[in-house]
Amino acid sequence: MDYDAWFRGELEKLQQRLGYRFKNPSLLNSALVHSSYANEKGLTGHNERMEFLGDAALELGVSRFLYEEFPDFDEGALTRARAALVCGKSLAEWGTELGLPKLLRTGNSLEQDDGCRPSLCADAAEALFGAVFLDGGYYPLMEVIKTYFMFHSTRKPIGGGATDPKSSLQMAAHEKGLPCPVYEIISASGPAHCPWFSVRVTIGGVEAGKGKGTGKKAAEFAAAEDALLNFLQETTKEK
Repeated sequence: MDYDAWFRGELEKLQQRLGYRFKNPSLLNSALVHSSYANEKGLTGHNERMEFLGDAALELGVSRFLYEEFPDFDEGALTRARAALVCGKSLAEWGTELGLPKLLRTGNSLEQDDGCRPSLCADAAEALFGAVFLDGGYYPLMEVIKTYFMFHSTRKPIGGGATDPKSSLQMAAHEKGLPCPVYEIISASGPAHCPWFSVRVTIGGVEAGKGKGTGKKAAEFAAAEDALLNFLQETTKEK
């Protein structure tokens, strides 16, 4: 087997999965070199510095997409969701999907130990973000991070720590590829110190639920709960 030809072919597949083609292939190669391999081979370049850069770039990109996609998340929910998306486990899952374990070059000591551990795969994934930024700049990097964001958002709920019905409805809509829910006050009555609101929630211009409550927030929660029940009924019918 011609290893060099195989490796070039795998790098081509990797770039296709990323949705980004490197102008400087040496950056991609460096992102896949672990320091243990570089030390054994006497190489000067490996992926640790790119990993440092990619870590910061990923946090920025994920923060941006969470801010845009989940306008109802408060700072705490955004922080929890970001932590789940940039953790080593999430990076390793994405790296495995890209095929990084078979492409990452490690030293003999690591190969004899347990090969490409999830932590090494996660580090290589971060280095890959750094390499994209160095090669293409901010906007291509954001496109790759968007791919990463969508990879995880289609596999598990984002911001799972959020328990209020508005956040749950936001996540349910996102998982179905629908736009953000919009809440509209239908009517308001009662005394100023205890107003009674009726609220409608629409998703993509279509009414998803209605609710009433003493206060705008309570009415919006009731509307979200009604919409979630409607979502559940639709999902049951689809099955």
